[in-house]
Amino acid sequence: MFTYAVASDPAVAGFAMVSDRFLAVLAADADDAVALRLWSTLGEASTGAGDAGTTISSVLSALAADGIAAVPDFALVELVDAPTRAVALAVRGGAQILLAGGDVRTGDPATAWTESTAQEVTGLTLQLGPSRALLGSLPLGRGVVRADRLDWGPGGDRAPAPADATPAAAPAATTRRGSARRAPTEPQAPAEPPATAQPPAGTVRRERLAEVIDDRTELSRAHRRAARPVLRMGSDRVLELDLPVVFGRSPRPAAHPGARLVSLPSPRREISGAHLEVRLDGDALVARDLDSTNGTIVREPDGSMQLLRHGASARLTRGASLDLGDGNIAIFDVADGARG
Repeated sequence: MFTYAVASDPAVAGFAMVSDRFLAVLAADADDAVALRLWSTLGEASTGAGDAGTTISSVLSALAADGIAAVPDFALVELVDAPTRAVALAVRGGAQILLAGGDVRTGDPATAWTESTAQEVTGLTLQLGPSRALLGSLPLGRGVVRADRLDWGPGGDRAPAPADATPAAAPAATTRRGSARRAPTEPQAPAEPPATAQPPAGTVRRERLAEVIDDRTELSRAHRRAARPVLRMGSDRVLELDLPVVFGRSPRPAAHPGARLVSLPSPRREISGAHLEVRLDGDALVARDLDSTNGTIVREPDGSMQLLRHGASARLTRGASLDLGDGNIAIFDVADGARG
């Protein structure tokens, strides 16, 4: 059974959530829109709607939809496997997860959030910092309440959970969505009107043939100029993509030969030393996570997004953005004067 601690003043309490596979507490400074987005993601994972492979990564992606810096404090648990009572954990800021037996998982100020796993979990508590004045506790089957603490099973001195309290197992793998795109159409030179009669071979105008060839060559060159892709960072920084680009706090040349290294400021250390590589593949931009700690939020122009991490790659369309953390955002675009 799940229970939540009833706050003496629910108006300033956070949000506690229970779905079929997830438990979460979200800080009170999260607005209703963030809480609703999180609950919607947990609900999709429970009902099987949308991405059938929804895991803790998908939930973290939803939490970071407004940027990593805007993520409120939270504690999140995915109940991964019922027979082994395996769980995946994520904590940010002052939130805590207390496992039965005294193991405590907390956030790390040097990272956006911390992730871990645990086996044979018999009970746990998710809480937002020190407990406030409480009016007792109430059961919670599935839903959202205003509370700062959520309990499952024997956390501390609570009684053991019933054998059937463990929700159904979650799929172990995360399914990442790719982004399909249509290749740009190569401009074509106007075709000459068909001849009404076959002229004598000696009257073919070679200068006209040369003019058509030159027109086509010029159109092809103009198209290549128009399609020259770049990455924009802020209002005044443009990165060429003639070489692979490696982002990080301090990427090392020896580890990335032939790449353009871009060092990014990260006072909260949300960006890893070597964080992300991007390179052109034809007309597409391929972004590859370099086993960064927090990953990169990828947003496509149609509004779809994913959290790119664990060495995964994604193909981006023009207009897509990469949020690497600490306010560093790169946009896949074309050079000035070459926009269609």
